[in-house]
Amino acid sequence: MAEDIWGQQWPLRYYTRPNGNRICPVFTTGWHEYVKAKGVQAGDQLIFSGRQVAGADGEPAMRYMIRVTRPGPVTFNGKPVPLDVEYLA
Repeated sequence: MAEDIWGQQWPLRYYTRPNGNRICPVFTTGWHEYVKAKGVQAGDQLIFSGRQVAGADGEPAMRYMIRVTRPGPVTFNGKPVPLDVEYLA
C-alpha cells in the first residue's frame, strides 16, 4: 500500500528489473487507477519513497508514499519549478 499526501491508500504493486547497469522499477497492479484519479500526464515525475516506522504491534514496518510533480510555468535559475499534481485538480 502506498499513501498519497492526503492519506489515501493506493494498492500498488511493482517489481524491479535490471536494465543494463540500472534497476528499472515497473508498476503493475493499481497504477492505472492512480493515474486516472490523479490526472498523471506524460512528462510528470513520480516520487515513490519508503521509510521504516513502528507498526501497530511495535515491530518495524515500512510506510510507502507516492507523489507526482509536473514542471510548472514558473522558472527559477532557468529551470521549471515543479508543481504537486495533487493541488492542480
